[in-house]
Amino acid sequence: MRITPSPEPIEVRRVAPTQPVQETARPSFSVLNDFRYLTESDKDLLRYATGEVVEPGLIDRRGAASAFTQQLALDRRTGELSPSQPVTSVYLRNAAATLAEFGEGRPGFTNPYSGEVFDRAVAWLDAHGRSRADIRM
Repeated sequence: MRITPSPEPIEVRRVAPTQPVQETARPSFSVLNDFRYLTESDKDLLRYATGEVVEPGLIDRRGAASAFTQQLALDRRTGELSPSQPVTSVYLRNAAATLAEFGEGRPGFTNPYSGEVFDRAVAWLDAHGRSRADIRM
């Protein structure tokens, strides 16, 4: 294909400047905020295990949420825990084992599903009849 210039001059029109775009108020959390995916039952568990209140989509204090809370929210967002699947102590133990295996030999890695918070969460789940098997399809 060959392009040849036009023999006639082309007139370029000037466009009047537009008004600046007005910025609208932004929501208090981004679309990817993992806390939005937590169920009411998850929030009850977190309130007991970590002392954190997650409502609406944000934690109740400044700073980062606990690693346990962040991991549970991430599990919900990524589908490890489906919206209709309740958290069970079996799920937490299996997830803790998977994370421990992942972190093996990685300097500085701390399993978010470990320690006192993990123990409190498992105890709460067991006390509330949520110690049944975690079956995934």
